[in-house]
Amino acid sequence: MDRLKTLYASLRALLALGVVHGAALPVRAQAPDPEQQAWEQALAEGTPEAFQAYLDRFPLGRHATEAFRQLIARSLGSEIEPAAGPPESPAPPRDLY
Repeated sequence: MDRLKTLYASLRALLALGVVHGAALPVRAQAPDPEQQAWEQALAEGTPEAFQAYLDRFPLGRHATEAFRQLIARSLGSEIEPAAGPPESPAPPRDLY
């Protein structure tokens, strides 16, 4: 029983030591998201070619719908504001009876 208590105490000490040292470690910066960088670059350039380049690299990306909208609008010579978020869902059907 004494061996078990000693083992348990040692494990607790190691865990506590790991938590203390883990908190002192510097936080690593996350690698930049290539898709997000491409989207920001397309927005910054604001040309149809920039939005097409984004779509060529990320045809099913998070911003693909918005990139397509921007591509069409800018190709037609107008400029639209980027969408603020996902499109609103349609209203649920009403019960007519």
